Amino acid sequence: MTITHHPGDELLLSYALGASSEPVSLLIAAHLSFCATCRAAVRDMEAGGGALLSDIEPAALNPHALQSVLARLDEEKPEPVRPAAVAGDVPPVLRAYVGNEFAKAHWLKVAPGLAHLPLLSQDGTKARLIRAQPGAVVSTHSHRGEEWTLVLTGSYRDETGTYRPGDVQSTTPEIFHRPVADNGPVCINLAVTDAPLVFKDLLPSIIGKLFGF
Repeated sequence: MTITHHPGDELLLSYALGASSEPVSLLIAAHLSFCATCRAAVRDMEAGGGALLSDIEPAALNPHALQSVLARLDEEKPEPVRPAAVAGDVPPVLRAYVGNEFAKAHWLKVAPGLAHLPLLSQDGTKARLIRAQPGAVVSTHSHRGEEWTLVLTGSYRDETGTYRPGDVQSTTPEIFHRPVADNGPVCINLAVTDAPLVFKDLLPSIIGKLFGF
């Protein structure tokens, strides 16, 4: 699989350092499941962070730390739960939020050919899935903040290019665009926003506010 559009280095570094919000971390983790290049970059960043930690002066442990750990060794251990192999088209990192199959998710219709599924919100940053049937159009809009969109299935295009599975599009307030789902498989995207969208026309603006976009 050829991936053309990747998250920026700042996003990858924040993820590697454990500093990303949960919605952004979810998007990066899902992208890494597609992209070997970014997986390698994150491994290098994590290794660099580990090297920095090795230079930090060690801190003294609580004098009772060893005793506490030894005492816990005698506690009864629960039997590990062995998950069965699960089929489905949802990437494993998203299954706790969505389930195993996109078709069985609780989609909310937004407009003809368009549906969404809110996943989580943290300090104003939201993650949701967007499902677009072939040919479906998202009305022209910009953003009050940033939006990151990861293609999971299908593809779409806008004024900035074409985005396919594994690609991440990053948009900022100065970008106005009109995404259109390509012919072929249904286009399902994971979208993360840190501020509301700004639609050009009145009706999409009303619908956007109604559905929390």
